[in-house]
Amino acid sequence: MNRLIFILAAIVLAASCEHKELCNQHPHLKTLRLEFNWKDAPDANPDGMCVYFYSESDGQGIRYDFNNITGGEIQLRVGKYKVITFNNDAEMVEFYNTDDYYTHGIYTREGSVLEPMYGNTVSSAPRADGTEDEKVVICPDMIWGCAVEEVEVTDYGISYSHSTFTDDGRREDIHVDTEEYVITLYPHEMVCTYTYEVRNVRNLEHLAMISGTISGMAGSLEFSTENVGTECVTLPFHGTSDGVSNVTGMFYTFGHNIDNPDPHRMTFYAVMDNGEKFCFKDGDYLDVTSQVHTAPDYRHVHLVIEGLNLPEPIEEGSGYDPSVDDWEVIESDIIL
Repeated sequence: MNRLIFILAAIVLAASCEHKELCNQHPHLKTLRLEFNWKDAPDANPDGMCVYFYSESDGQGIRYDFNNITGGEIQLRVGKYKVITFNNDAEMVEFYNTDDYYTHGIYTREGSVLEPMYGNTVSSAPRADGTEDEKVVICPDMIWGCAVEEVEVTDYGISYSHSTFTDDGRREDIHVDTEEYVITLYPHEMVCTYTYEVRNVRNLEHLAMISGTISGMAGSLEFSTENVGTECVTLPFHGTSDGVSNVTGMFYTFGHNIDNPDPHRMTFYAVMDNGEKFCFKDGDYLDVTSQVHTAPDYRHVHLVIEGLNLPEPIEEGSGYDPSVDDWEVIESDIIL
């Protein structure tokens, strides 16, 4: 009897040892809860979010999608990770290097300087001097997101470090070490919002359409560092007239690379109600470089332009001509 008990105990012990070795070779799968805290972007309104976990052991990325902005549960193996999150409802951006944490980024497709007026079918239009060779790309959507390094999931809990913004706008690094399987992410605006106003414009009552471009902007953004690309691109944007004296507009951009010396020049394209077409370019008042570079908040830039006076049409119009030929270039303010 004693021998039988010894044999049974040896079998149980052997099975236990074998099971423990198997666990060491295959890390446990844990159920985590991801939570999005929107204190750094209280006005954000995406339809949903996605999260990439990049394993430090093999570099592979695992993507999880949520159809909400609060979060949800996922399953993840014990290990060390780097994390990127951003809204998954963007329509204007394209993605590159999604399998690499350090270079995963976004850009936008090529477009036309007149795309806000005519769509992506017309490329012939005057350009600001010195910008003729810049690639023209469309503006991005708003992107909210963040990146987190040093995430470790263990059999006993989670540790990670993240950054958030204080009330006075400073970034603050915070370390979390908890036995609860919860990771809180703090998305913020990763794309810049530019607004502009052209003041004291004359003859706006004869305007049918107006759009513009800005040169010297960045064409891409990397999630992990939020670094923007070095290549300069030209962005086309919409314009809206109040019918009296002001033209205003708003567009999103990745911003500008501070190491790039190229200027930021705006160009405007106006179609009058009689079909006349005017291109305003190269005037000193259209060089907004200093306004871009000295903006108090590089994420929210407001550009102010004085001028852009429209000539009074020779004839009262009967509707505009949708062709794009015969632009009359105006390189300085018109004195009427």
